Amino acid sequence: MSFLSLSGKRFRISRSLLIIFLFSLLSLFALAQVNLKYRLLNGYSLSTEATVNKGKPTLFVFEQAETFEQVFKAAPTSTKRPDQPNFSKEMVVGVTITATNKPPRLSVSRVFVQDSTLTVRYIRQVDSSMINNPQAFMSQPMLLIAIPKQTVLRTKLVENGRVVQTLKKKEEKDQ
Repeated sequence: MSFLSLSGKRFRISRSLLIIFLFSLLSLFALAQVNLKYRLLNGYSLSTEATVNKGKPTLFVFEQAETFEQVFKAAPTSTKRPDQPNFSKEMVVGVTITATNKPPRLSVSRVFVQDSTLTVRYIRQVDSSMINNPQAFMSQPMLLIAIPKQTVLRTKLVENGRVVQTLKKKEEKDQ
C-alpha cells in the first residue's frame, strides 16, 4: 500500500512540473519577436508640406491611403509607376533623412514586432562615391516599407544599432 501511495505522489509532482514547464514555454513564445516580411516601395518623393525632423531621421507610420498620399507623392522624375501599397492588407512605414547633396546608402536590416512594438532596423552607410563628387542638387534619402497589417502601440526606429526615434500610436477619437 505504501508503494502505491508513494508512486502516486511522484506522478502528481512530475505532472505538475510538466504543466509548469509547458506554460513557461508557451509564455516564451508569446513574448518572442516576430520577424515580418516587408517590401520596399519605389517611385515616391516626399511632399513639400511634410513635417520632418531637422538634423535627424523622421519616422512615419501609415495605416490609411489618405494620410500616406498627403506625405508621399509619386516622383515626378520617375518613368515607372510607383509601387502601390495595399492598405486593406498592409501598412507602410516611412523613414526620411535630412536633405543632402551627399546621400547615404540606406538598407533595411530587420523589421519585427515584439510586445506590440514594431521595430524597424536599418543601416545607413556613407556612399564613398559621393564624398568627393557631391550631387549638384539636394535629395531626400528615404525608405518606404510595406509590411503586413499589425496592431502596434509603438514604433521604434533603429539606425546602425541605435534607437533614433520612437512613435506612440495616437488615440483615435470616437465619433
